[in-house]
Amino acid sequence: MIDVLASRSLATAVSARRETLRHLDCLTRQIAARAGRKAITVKTRSRARRRSGRRLYHQELVERLAFERWSELDTLTCRLVVQEQIIDELELHGHAPVLPLAG
Repeated sequence: MIDVLASRSLATAVSARRETLRHLDCLTRQIAARAGRKAITVKTRSRARRRSGRRLYHQELVERLAFERWSELDTLTCRLVVQEQIIDELELHGHAPVLPLAG
């Protein structure tokens, strides 16, 4: 027998996890894009930088911007961990056979 309530809860949890992943991915892309824009601005101001120096500088900018938004990144990561635990628990109990009550 399939527990409809458990499958509905599982679908809701999976949807919430998908939305959190989308938000985390969007935040990561924003950080990378902003670092890229800053690196280009610095590159145009200083043409003396070597090619590898620009890559290192870009990575440093990404890390600095991620640090500035660490609370938001941490919140999303923690939320994702909790959602994964909920999904695992629902899947564990959702696939177990539901026995009818003996009356």
